[in-house]
Amino acid sequence: MEKVKQSRKGSKTYIYWLASWRKGGKTRNVHLGSCRKMDVAEARRKARKTKAEALGINAESL
Repeated sequence: MEKVKQSRKGSKTYIYWLASWRKGGKTRNVHLGSCRKMDVAEARRKARKTKAEALGINAESL
């Protein structure tokens, strides 16, 4: 995900990992962390664990 923030000095672009899923007819969006601090494999691992905990699934089996 990309977020652009405006300031007096100009605009700054921030890039971060985002996971989303549906539960009970609503979309749940979760911020996972900065792309500079986390690679794609770590972001995917964190997303799967977070989603499993939110849905009540055993995260160890993933």
